[in-house]
Amino acid sequence: MLRSRSSLLFAAILALSFALVAWWTYALVTSGSELAAAGERLAAGDADGAARALGADGARDLAAEGDRRRRMFASEGAFFAAVMAGLGWLYLAALRRESAARRTQDRFLAAATHELKTPLATIVLLLDSLRDGRVDADKHARYLATGLQEAERLGRGLDNVLTAAGLRATRRAMTLSAGDLVDDVRRAVDAVRGRAEAGEVAVRFAAPPSLPARRDEAALQLALRNLLDNAVKFSPPRSEVRVTVARDGDVATVTVRDAGRGLDAEERAHLFEPFWRGSDVATGGAGLGLSLVRDLVAAHGGTVAAHSDGRDLGACFTVRLPLGATT
Repeated sequence: MLRSRSSLLFAAILALSFALVAWWTYALVTSGSELAAAGERLAAGDADGAARALGADGARDLAAEGDRRRRMFASEGAFFAAVMAGLGWLYLAALRRESAARRTQDRFLAAATHELKTPLATIVLLLDSLRDGRVDADKHARYLATGLQEAERLGRGLDNVLTAAGLRATRRAMTLSAGDLVDDVRRAVDAVRGRAEAGEVAVRFAAPPSLPARRDEAALQLALRNLLDNAVKFSPPRSEVRVTVARDGDVATVTVRDAGRGLDAEERAHLFEPFWRGSDVATGGAGLGLSLVRDLVAAHGGTVAAHSDGRDLGACFTVRLPLGATT
C-alpha cells in the first residue's frame, strides 16, 4: 500500500514537472515574441505601442509590468524547486526501500538455508552412521527416532520458509472452518512430545473438554507448533512446559509457559521481528518461527504476547484468538 501511494505521488509530481516545463517554454516563447514586437514599435518611435506589446497599458506602466513579471517568475521558480526537491526525496526514499528489500532478501535466504540445511546435515550423518555399521544394535532405535525428529524439523522449517514467503508476497486470507480449538492444541502438543522426551522435558496440557472455534487449521497448527517447539528447545532437562487453553468471553487464550533460559530486555523488544535471532544463536533457528506466529495469529484477528522475568527465569507466551461463530 505504501509503495503504491509513493508511486502515485511520484507520477503526480512528475506530471506536474512536465506541465511546468511546458508552461515555462510557452511563457519564454511568448515573451520572445513580445520583445520582438516591442522592438519594432520602439524602432518606429512608438513608446506606448512598445509598452502595450509587452502587456503594459502605456510607457509609464512598464516598470510595474516588469515588477509583476519578476514576482511571477520568482514564485514559479520557487514552486518548481519545491517540486524537484519532492522528486529527489521520493528517489532517495525509493533507494532506501530497495536497499532494505535487498537486506531482507539476503536475511531470508540465509535464514532459509539455515532452517533447511542444519537438520538435513544431521539426517545425513545419522544415515551414514547406520549404513557403515558404526552404531551398536541397542542404539539403532534411538538413532532412527532422532532421524525422524530431524526430518520433522526439516519439514517444519520448510513450512516456515514457504509460509513466510507466501505471507509477504500475497498476504493470503485465512480459510476459516469450524473445529475444536482444544483438539488443535492437543495435536500440536502430541507432535512435539517425542522431541520433548528426548530432551527430558515434560509437557503438561490442561484444557476444557472442548472449545468450538473458527480457524485456519493448517495455519494454526504451524503457529502452535512453532511456539511449542521453541519452548521445548529452550527448556533444560528435567523441566516442564505447561500448555493451557481457556475461554475468556468470545476469546480463547492459549498459554505456553516454560522454565527455560527466559528473555532479556533486548529479546523482548525484538522477539517477533523476522530473522531476528538475538545474541544466543547456538541453539539454532532462523528467526522465522516467532515472526510467523505473530503473522498467523494476526491473520486470525488475534494477538500474541511474551512475558519473562529475565534470563534463566523462563518465558510465557499468550495467544488470544477470537472464537467467532461456529455455525
